[in-house]
Amino acid sequence: MAEALTRMAREDAVSLPLLELDECAHLAEAANSLNFRRATPVIGQGDKAVFQDFDLCHGIPAGSPFHGVAAALEKLLARALGKIQPPLLSAPPRLNDLIVQRYPAGCSGISPHRDHLRYEGLVVIVPLSGQGRFFLCEARDGRNPREIPAPLGSAVIMRAPGFGGSRARPFHYVKEIAAERLSFGLRHDVRSGPRPA
Repeated sequence: MAEALTRMAREDAVSLPLLELDECAHLAEAANSLNFRRATPVIGQGDKAVFQDFDLCHGIPAGSPFHGVAAALEKLLARALGKIQPPLLSAPPRLNDLIVQRYPAGCSGISPHRDHLRYEGLVVIVPLSGQGRFFLCEARDGRNPREIPAPLGSAVIMRAPGFGGSRARPFHYVKEIAAERLSFGLRHDVRSGPRPA
């Protein structure tokens, strides 16, 4: 993890193994009890429009195994970051914004975009089931795409403002949903309080 985070300071995003397939299956089963809603199809206007084709759940109830994964990942990241000098974050990561996204098979995914400014430090995306491809690119038009491998159970970790002293927010997108894709996203929202237990 420490080596991956050091690379992320240069490469904007990295991927590394995190969960076993049976753990992914357990979380996917837990997702069946979540209350999903349809994402707003278009956010923004003109050349800043972002097109979204998925369902999402932001209100993950306390006691859900998703919160346990978030707590364990916080500890893992804190240990790894503590080994890196100079520090890449000013404080240990606090993953207080959790989201599960469900992309139907054959959907268009989400177009190139940057995460909101309220998210700081780093972003983690964990594919739990299905198939899809995750890319970084240089701009909203998708130029110079670079795929970040995202097999099931991997952690795709992407920089957010404050990581390594940078304010960078990489453009990224998801496409080619060959089978229904379920993913778990974890972020630090500076506007929110602590995560439920």
